[in-house]
Amino acid sequence: MGKVVEIRRVTDLEWTFKLRDAIMLSGILRVNPGIVTDIEFRFRSPDGIGKIKITKGTILEASYEGILSLQLRPRVRDCSKILVGRETP
Repeated sequence: MGKVVEIRRVTDLEWTFKLRDAIMLSGILRVNPGIVTDIEFRFRSPDGIGKIKITKGTILEASYEGILSLQLRPRVRDCSKILVGRETP
């Protein structure tokens, strides 16, 4: 989605991060493992929320809603394919 500038572990299932693309994005990534694994990331500036839901190597949902949704929604879909191992980075 961009170049990772900084990543910090908050807990085993939560990280804060900063990405650099056209602008600097900072946010929080949370993972909720289970039968359906939920991955949620929130950007603070500009505001937005993305969700990826995966079960048994199948992508159930890959979405992004927010100010940069036109640019980030396709990237979220591409990243979700990498998470389930269908594509290589």
